[in-house]
Amino acid sequence: MPTLVPNREFRILGSAELSFLKSLLRYRYLSSRQVCRLHFSSGSLTYVQSKLKRLTDDGFCQRIWVPKRVPHGSSPAVYTLARRGINQLRDEGLEVSQRYHPSEKQALSYLFLNHTLELNEFLICAELLCRWQPEFHLAALLHDSELKRRPVYVVDDDGRRAAVVPDAWLNLRIQGSFQVCLAVELDRGTEEQKKWRRKVSNLLRYANGPYQETFGTRSLTVAVVTTAGEKRLLELLAWTRAELEAKQEKSQDDLFLFTSASPETMNSESMFLLPRWYRVFSETPLALLENNWA
Repeated sequence: MPTLVPNREFRILGSAELSFLKSLLRYRYLSSRQVCRLHFSSGSLTYVQSKLKRLTDDGFCQRIWVPKRVPHGSSPAVYTLARRGINQLRDEGLEVSQRYHPSEKQALSYLFLNHTLELNEFLICAELLCRWQPEFHLAALLHDSELKRRPVYVVDDDGRRAAVVPDAWLNLRIQGSFQVCLAVELDRGTEEQKKWRRKVSNLLRYANGPYQETFGTRSLTVAVVTTAGEKRLLELLAWTRAELEAKQEKSQDDLFLFTSASPETMNSESMFLLPRWYRVFSETPLALLENNWA
């Protein structure tokens, strides 16, 4: 009697597997723990890892090992869509602009992957907030890879054309009628003062017309999340304060909010609804989404 060999070309994906692929489409790169956080409780991590392994073995996902910065220890795994996963989502009727070149994925740097994973922690908080709190709705989430395809240009201090591309953009709707849009900047403590102040200067120009023309809304808060600790938070606040004063733009204080709270360890409500954020000229913490819409 012949041995029956499973035909992977005709595998039908379950609802959980399709949900995993859709999350990889939205976030581009996710760890197994992040996939678990999006779809299950933390106790289901082994189940999620087994599903991701099968999706990888069957060509729907690609597993990438984050490059190590030190010679010892193990490398964490990150998952992204592979060609079969992209085709599957297109068959599901989703718009997929990603392209797939395996060698390019393997060559991604430690800094890029860690920046993306840390940014995704914040974006996951936003998605979970809207899932668990019915008064919030995530109308749009654009990752930097999408924003780079349509950069917003300003003229910088040197008279040159400069592209302004936030790390992410969120369009939140509250109780069906109120809108809060966030341009997210994730700081890992790597930018020096001159570069940060140039970014702040360009963001001021961005917020004064080009942003509204591009996104069709006046709602904008630049949400700066630093993963480099409280000392770095104070540094960014001081640099931003100096730039606003130099540009005589102290009235733009309400454009920026800063936090050193970790989206990886905090729940969504704490990240968005508790006073853990700071304006440039105030020492009083605020909630990112202040309850001023009731």
